[in-house]
Amino acid sequence: MKFRPRVTIMSAVHDIRRNKHNSVSPSTLSAQEYSAKEFNEYLNKTGVHYYIRYVLTFASIFGVFPVSSIYRRDVYKLTFRWYYPMAIYSFLLFCGFASIEIFSLDYTIRNLNQDNLTAKGGIKKATSGSIFYGNACCALWMFIKLAKKWPKLMQDWRAVEISMRRFGAPRLGWKSTTLAVVLLVFAFTEHGLHNWLNTRPGGKDDIASMSLIDNDDNGSLILLDQSATFTGYLERFSLKTHWYLYDDYDSYNPVKGFLVMWLSLTATFLWNFTDLFIMLVSSALAAQFKKLTKSMHSVRGQMLTMSQWQEFRETYTSLTHLVKKIDDHINVIVALSIGSNIYFICAQLITEIDSIKHSYFRTLFYMYSFMFLVFRTTAVVMQASAINDESKKIVPEIFMCPTHSYSIETQRFLQEVTSDYVALTGLKMFSITRNFLLGVAGAVLTYEIVLIQLQNTN
Repeated sequence: MKFRPRVTIMSAVHDIRRNKHNSVSPSTLSAQEYSAKEFNEYLNKTGVHYYIRYVLTFASIFGVFPVSSIYRRDVYKLTFRWYYPMAIYSFLLFCGFASIEIFSLDYTIRNLNQDNLTAKGGIKKATSGSIFYGNACCALWMFIKLAKKWPKLMQDWRAVEISMRRFGAPRLGWKSTTLAVVLLVFAFTEHGLHNWLNTRPGGKDDIASMSLIDNDDNGSLILLDQSATFTGYLERFSLKTHWYLYDDYDSYNPVKGFLVMWLSLTATFLWNFTDLFIMLVSSALAAQFKKLTKSMHSVRGQMLTMSQWQEFRETYTSLTHLVKKIDDHINVIVALSIGSNIYFICAQLITEIDSIKHSYFRTLFYMYSFMFLVFRTTAVVMQASAINDESKKIVPEIFMCPTHSYSIETQRFLQEVTSDYVALTGLKMFSITRNFLLGVAGAVLTYEIVLIQLQNTN
């Protein structure tokens, strides 16, 4: 690896803006030969924003991440405006989620009693609506707040990428795309199966999908099955999955049913996007640390000057500062993701145990839903913990420093790496590491035992 005089982050960004009228073809240059301007052009095709902008654009369509021009490659064109249509739509979604949350929370307060705690499925029925839409309200509000700061955050990230231009840019295209497609396909499959099981026509309680009409032949009334129509599906979906919104069948209307269905679909996407967002950001940060580690590994055992060790140390420092800056913005989202996943894993597991005596398809669905929740939670923790794992791999590379190459910069670098703790956190209360996964498993097991004991007291 060749070393060049280090260019600071601020000077690199200054060069970008000063020479913005120039055009360069990055494909003809190697990563080590890029100037700040040239590498910025290169990052417009390979940077972190370039790889995750498609997912964020899809989220903005759902009103989840209302950043203007999120589809553009240049991070300096990202903006947030309250009068932007997606921002207005996000606010309207929040109002819709909050309205449903008020009704579901009222239902939870009125029905969370001893009888429901000890009845099979009583806990989930009493609390699932308020937890689901409460999670949607909190997550959407957090993403709106994050969207306001996202342009500046991406510019800071781009500055770090420019300062690491001699190490190259991580390529995350296939990983981010595959992760997003797989997670969303599994998520909407689970959502579709859930709706199908709960809205199948023909049951004893399916009177809501039937309508009384006049028989012109003899003047009597006949019962017409509307289950095959979209209007009938909306009615069944609303009354069977959002029963806490209706006092009786007369309080239902098709417009209200369509709004409930759309808000439910958006809340499902938001629930899964929260985990997907954490995984994408975590994998991108871990890839930056991996680039630094590979560069140090390529010069392992070689005689490095003090300025070269200083370059490595300052690059590591800029990465750790970036992680902490991002953690300051998303640690609440991480805590919300972990908490909601633990609740739904517990609720789904106790429901699966109760459904063993039910139909084969219902039992099979609950098994699939439970395994998907476990897979998603595990993927979130493993991807987030990769930041901590990659940061620790730098220590062995410093230990391989030859005696004659050891300097004050090497000592400072070693002290910084061993004393600093690099990891994403949840509300600054816990760090996301591999060991944390065992803590989540233990919490799920403990809560499940408590739920089973509560039901056995009946």
